[in-house]
Amino acid sequence: ANQKQADLFISIHANANRSRKLSGIESFYLNFSQDPSVIETAARENATSTKNISEMKDIIEKIVQNSKIVESKELAESIQNSLVKSLSQKYSNVTSLGVKGGPFWVLIGGEMPSVLVEISHLSNPTEEKRLESPQYRQRVAQGIYEGIKEYVNSLGKGK
Repeated sequence: ANQKQADLFISIHANANRSRKLSGIESFYLNFSQDPSVIETAARENATSTKNISEMKDIIEKIVQNSKIVESKELAESIQNSLVKSLSQKYSNVTSLGVKGGPFWVLIGGEMPSVLVEISHLSNPTEEKRLESPQYRQRVAQGIYEGIKEYVNSLGKGK
């Protein structure tokens, strides 16, 4: 994203959990976290990275230097709200797990507002079935798009 001089970076994921009952949508921005559920999600996501965990020191330095934390949080909030709204119009029991800061490799070093969006839990049978549906995926895309649009429209308005 930095090389392409992107204005925004959105990483879209489907979450999983040991509990097949857990469901919901959550959005993350780069920051520190003491929340065990955020740390567990970050550990799971970061396991797909080729980076060595000993490089955690670099994460801390980059988080401190990242001037886009506030903007990233605002983008995550806009996407989260729009995504939940879009899905709730068609599907019952859409759960918002909220917006959280966490140490995600994929968000480190972004020179633009950057977020990670967990659009469902593959481990939950209901959400797994929904993800198989093109209509559900279209609503996810529409919700993310509306969130981005809301965020962009808020720029310069002293949100």
